[in-house]
Amino acid sequence: MILMNKEIKKIAKELGFDLVAIIPATPLTTDGEHLKDWLSKGFEGEMEYMERDPEKRSNPQEILPGAKSIICLAMNYYQKGDDSDFKVARYAFGKDYHKVIEKKLKKLRQFIIEKTGAGKQDFKLYSDAGPILERGYAVKAGFGFIGKNSTLITREFGSWVFLAEIITTLELELDEISQKFQGECGSCDRCIKACPANAIVGPYTVDARKCISYQTIENKGAITVDTKDRVFGCDICQEVCPHNCRAQQTKIEEFKNHIAGPSLNPKEIEQLTEATFAEKFQGSPLKRAGLKSLKRNIKNMV
Repeated sequence: MILMNKEIKKIAKELGFDLVAIIPATPLTTDGEHLKDWLSKGFEGEMEYMERDPEKRSNPQEILPGAKSIICLAMNYYQKGDDSDFKVARYAFGKDYHKVIEKKLKKLRQFIIEKTGAGKQDFKLYSDAGPILERGYAVKAGFGFIGKNSTLITREFGSWVFLAEIITTLELELDEISQKFQGECGSCDRCIKACPANAIVGPYTVDARKCISYQTIENKGAITVDTKDRVFGCDICQEVCPHNCRAQQTKIEEFKNHIAGPSLNPKEIEQLTEATFAEKFQGSPLKRAGLKSLKRNIKNMV
């Protein structure tokens, strides 16, 4: 066994990750069954990539044969919003988190390679961009529990966290997850009642097709729900969650240096061309929706 637990955590924290745990690369049988049931109901909508190889998402061996360990990580991204209309979800205020976290994961991987002599082929890196049930493994790592709005809720930061994983064939020193944060929602149903689109169709189950985030980003057709004052993504179910009284300002500069910021100016967006949009929002998550969809979202609100 390679005894690198403390060293890996130290470097991860220095890179900006707030929570780190190393767990065995074993399947998530129950979570995998829940995913299949969710897909069978068509809740993924146009996100067809969710349907491809669902077995991979719950079994690290399908992703990286010979996988032995998973380094689970979480990063706080919370920032205060504003009272304007045309709101942007907090995760998209600054630079695209996929790019920010990917760079940090590569640095952590390089540190491990230099210490062990392993190769890049011994690792798979993920942060919301690959076939792995991130929330399930975060629960297994002791980071928190799944709330009724289907988000991971942590003790330290509520639900305002990005998740990431490094799957490796290395047999790393594992953590003893003996004191998991066993929080719960209890009888609270604020998130269910607060969703304007009724996307939380039951406790712990979200119909993505109705979700404002899906409608304003993934959906390329007409808007079919009331998006309220949200022009890109949605934080409503998180904003009303009592567990998010623990929210803390992020320390990641790439998120604090705003590109989109908390809200958009509709007149400014309307005047943008594809070229000026690409320049203005370079490096921003808003590019996933694209200018055409943003203009559509604004027209749906006015």
